[in-house]
Amino acid sequence: MERLRELREKRHVTQVRLSIAAEVSQETISAYESGKAMPSAETLIKMADFLNTSTDYLLGRINDDKPLITIANEIADKQLEELLNNYAKLSISQKEDLIWYSSVVNNK
Repeated sequence: MERLRELREKRHVTQVRLSIAAEVSQETISAYESGKAMPSAETLIKMADFLNTSTDYLLGRINDDKPLITIANEIADKQLEELLNNYAKLSISQKEDLIWYSSVVNNK
C-alpha cells in the first residue's frame, strides 16, 4: 500500500497518530506501508476516513485522493451545469415539454 505512506505524509500524519485512529499498532501501519501486510476491510475504512480519502484511492483503484462523495458531487455539479445551460437555450414550448418529460421519468 504505497499510497498510504504518501498520503499520510501529505496530510502531515505520523504513523503513531494513524495507528491510534485505525486502532492498530504503529508497527502494523509500518507493515502496511512496506507491503508486508494488508489491512482488514474495517481497518482500511478507518484509515481512509481518518485521512479523508477513499478506500479505492488507498488500494490504487482511482488516482484522485479526494473522498468519493466529493468526486461524485463534482460530477453531479458539472452535469447540472450542463443541463441548466441546455435548458436556457430551449424555447418556452420545449421547456414545458422537458418539464413534463422529467415528471414522467421521475414517477416511473
